[in-house]
Amino acid sequence: MRAFDPQHTPQELRPARVNAKKLFFTGSLGWAVALVVVGVMHLADRSPDGRLALVCLVGVVLGGVGYVWAHAVQREQPDL
Repeated sequence: MRAFDPQHTPQELRPARVNAKKLFFTGSLGWAVALVVVGVMHLADRSPDGRLALVCLVGVVLGGVGYVWAHAVQREQPDL
């Protein structure tokens, strides 16, 4: 097996190139959808815990902060 060969040197792994703005936007959108679902559950008196809305709101806010950060980094370093 090649993986256990002591003479084999593995290739250098490089970081994956991802669009961080799209990643943070998609994550925030997911948390926003969850917040709407929790709100509907609350209106239907089926919400298991009131803290779920706070968790979703924090997810949206942190995703927004990440989006702003990614935008600033992309503006400073356009090759990323």
